[in-house]
Amino acid sequence: MMNIVEKSEDVEKLWSDFLTRRDKASREKLLEHYLFLVRIVVGRILYLLPPYIDREDLEGYGILGLLQALDRFEPHRGVRFETYALSRIRGAILDYLRSLDPLTRGERQDLRRVLEAWRRWEKDKGKEPTLEDLSEATGLSLREITWLVEQGKPALFFGEEEKVEDLGEVPDPSEVLEDRELLEYLGRLIDELPERERLILSLYYFEGLTLREIGEVLSVSEGRVSQILSRTLLRLRVRLEEWEGRQRGERREKAP
Repeated sequence: MMNIVEKSEDVEKLWSDFLTRRDKASREKLLEHYLFLVRIVVGRILYLLPPYIDREDLEGYGILGLLQALDRFEPHRGVRFETYALSRIRGAILDYLRSLDPLTRGERQDLRRVLEAWRRWEKDKGKEPTLEDLSEATGLSLREITWLVEQGKPALFFGEEEKVEDLGEVPDPSEVLEDRELLEYLGRLIDELPERERLILSLYYFEGLTLREIGEVLSVSEGRVSQILSRTLLRLRVRLEEWEGRQRGERREKAP
């Protein structure tokens, strides 16, 4: 196994050698040194995904993003490599996750309608809607809504941006800080959920139980577990969008 570079002067020399000669040995050593960035990104994303998503697959695509960042990094742009690489790693992983999204464009629009209906209902009624309320507002059945949420997690949590192709683009340095703040905010949201919803999230995402198995634990039907999980995920997505909107507003106010 290659030795991880530890001293800053060694890293600087590796960068100098790599940028000058583009040699394979320097590239591999830099890759090994920066692998921790892949683990950071995977750790931020993994807890939002169903248990059938394999961590090694995410890390593999993250490594591809890291390699692309190494090959296309341009120091003269004035952005730290870590910031640039985190953005490229995240983009590569999210592109992969979006490729797993089985929803058609029309179904993704239906999922967006459900989220918009949630916000309208909450604004007009002053309380969170039930799935029955969302069904009434959208014309979709309960089964359709729960299916959209279950199948559409990539679209629900990671958006529908185009694939990252221009790896020469300089990312916003605030992305790294914002990701950490978002993670902390999501943790608080989960802590504030009712006990049964927290338990279902934990059993599904962290213990790897199926909806049927969770139903047996809670003595409710599999369909009821699916409805509770779907409503919980919709609530989290709405709250995250509100948070992201506030963050964008604050950045605009601070901009010169």
